[in-house]
Amino acid sequence: MKAALAWADVVLGGGSDPGRDAALEDLRSHFDDAQIVELTYAIGTFIGYSKQIITLGLEPEDLPLLVIPTPGVG
Repeated sequence: MKAALAWADVVLGGGSDPGRDAALEDLRSHFDDAQIVELTYAIGTFIGYSKQIITLGLEPEDLPLLVIPTPGVG
């Protein structure tokens, strides 16, 4: 669903995306507040796991990677 993917982009960007309010409003047309919290938690969890895997050098060698720096770091 496009609304969930747009929200994932907002979360990945640290929530400072200028389109955040529009993305959240679109998300609310598909999900209730509890579902949005669960989705946001899941997105954050997977982002965290991916950062840990990359930091520890545990990503599969044949996996194509798209490296997106954490906002405000480095």
